[in-house]
Amino acid sequence: MKTQLRLFAGLLLSMVLLAGCASTTNVPDLSLNPSGPTAFRVGTEIVTVAAVQERLERDIGPAVADLLAQGQTPEQIEQLANESNIRGTVFDRMVQDALLLQYARRHGIGVDATAIDQSALAQVPLDAEAPFISQTEDRIAIARNQLAFEVIARNTRADMFNARHILVRDEATADQVLAELAAGRSFAELAEAYSQDAGSIENGGDLGWTARGDFVPEFENAAFSIELNTPTKVTTQFGVHVIEVLDRAENRAFDTFEQLQRSQNAQVFFEESFVLWYEQLLAEAQASGELQVSPGFDPNTVPLPIPE
Repeated sequence: MKTQLRLFAGLLLSMVLLAGCASTTNVPDLSLNPSGPTAFRVGTEIVTVAAVQERLERDIGPAVADLLAQGQTPEQIEQLANESNIRGTVFDRMVQDALLLQYARRHGIGVDATAIDQSALAQVPLDAEAPFISQTEDRIAIARNQLAFEVIARNTRADMFNARHILVRDEATADQVLAELAAGRSFAELAEAYSQDAGSIENGGDLGWTARGDFVPEFENAAFSIELNTPTKVTTQFGVHVIEVLDRAENRAFDTFEQLQRSQNAQVFFEESFVLWYEQLLAEAQASGELQVSPGFDPNTVPLPIPE
């Protein structure tokens, strides 16, 4: 039974921790409309107990329904929810969302309205009689996610290099590329003419900013050690690379959430940098009174979304 409960708890937690997006224009007013008892406040944003209950329904309602369909009783689901602190996890996520939204507002981080429209339309078809009205809640949730992910990217850091390369089959070809570069031919031209790396040809061989751990060791060791702006040969299991490192940076923030997602060590960077940054943000908000949990409020008293 204990093993079973742990598996169910994992299912519930996985529903909470799923997520995805980007940034740019104006920050929308996403403050909740307070009605009923307050759970917590961040700045001027008030989050009600009813909102916590709605978030539980959204985040773990499908998992609860699955467990009921598998024959688990409400008592068993209640037990595993308590053992895994699922209510506390959802509540902490709500506090984090509110703090990150406040941070986004204060630092001029906006949303990409086009991306929100596309995402909302993909999730819920338009109501012909009331276009867009039925999608308001979805749009707000997507916008909140987009802002939160952008803040996460800007506060997750790693050692990075900015490079471009041309991948060829042998050293003789690499030497030819180096000679043509020395003669003044452009890197982008040569990438189009010689490179075997289809993924970077369109960008003239440009790899952009890349975090430590994303390339094979031979390539990466060179990227972090060779002289800047000096094309160099590097041999890896894929062939011979003519690599030019344009810049390097220690502890550099990611430009976008998508860039962080693509990184091989995204989880490590998140835990080693963003988590520490967020813990400090949370502590400062608590100490200053910006974050206030209502006296006597306990997320574990909020009912689970179990149908009667």
